[in-house]
Amino acid sequence: MALTFSDAKKIPIIDYLSSIGIQPAKIRGNNYWYNSPLRGEKDPSFKVNNKLNLWYDHGSGEGGTLIDLGARINTCTPSEFVNQLSEFSPITPLFSLHRNNPKEPENKLSIQSVGELRSNELIDYLRTRGIDEDVAFRYCKEVSFQIAQKNYLAVGFENKSGGYELRNNWFKGSSSPKDISFIDNDSAKLYVVEGFMDFLSIEQLKSKTPAFGTDADFLILNSLSFMQRSQALMKSHESFLFLDNDQAGATAKKSLHSEHIPFMDCSGFYASHKDVNDYLVAQLNPATKRSIRI
Repeated sequence: MALTFSDAKKIPIIDYLSSIGIQPAKIRGNNYWYNSPLRGEKDPSFKVNNKLNLWYDHGSGEGGTLIDLGARINTCTPSEFVNQLSEFSPITPLFSLHRNNPKEPENKLSIQSVGELRSNELIDYLRTRGIDEDVAFRYCKEVSFQIAQKNYLAVGFENKSGGYELRNNWFKGSSSPKDISFIDNDSAKLYVVEGFMDFLSIEQLKSKTPAFGTDADFLILNSLSFMQRSQALMKSHESFLFLDNDQAGATAKKSLHSEHIPFMDCSGFYASHKDVNDYLVAQLNPATKRSIRI
């Protein structure tokens, strides 16, 4: 069911931030203080007033509603962000529209355990994404997490700060802290992808696609908002971008051009598909294609 702009604005900003693995550094009454998700900082200057459900970044002078924030974090238009929220409808009910006690984040995501992939359901989910077990076992974990006192299982992919990107057949989210993931293969080349499914897809395609060549280092952004802080890493490599073929990806590449960051745009390889994983899935037999994309 599609959300309206009015519905989206009612979703508490602190709930949305929690769902993508961003937690407050401190709470003072109705004011939740964060390290800004829009730029790097050590001292929290990003404030969310939970009563008004508005945010303000004291460092940049920006502020607004959840829609404004989501569009900035995801590098997309406000309409595209609201559509993203609608696509994630299975987790939308987890956002509470009213809070009796703002100091108790009842929908906070917490990791319960991390282990080897064993769940047949998760392994089957990865197969629908075109990912074989040997690739999945090398890079993924089985993560038990809790939201609103309910336990769930997901495929987990660790970032460099110890947080996890989490995926299953109905859920897309992450644990705190949110950060990039970096796979160091001691290479002069750097492949840059938006999410870990695209990274796994390239690993899957390597044996059958000579164009990918030898091993490269991988930067998995986990959010386009981390592109700017990753510029030094890109400058230190010969960078190849495998971003989504959408407006957000185009905007990110335009920003890199304006910052004079050299890169090779590889999106033409999968030009008729949204991303690398869509390209991979298109190679599968119709009977094995996934029916749900998260």
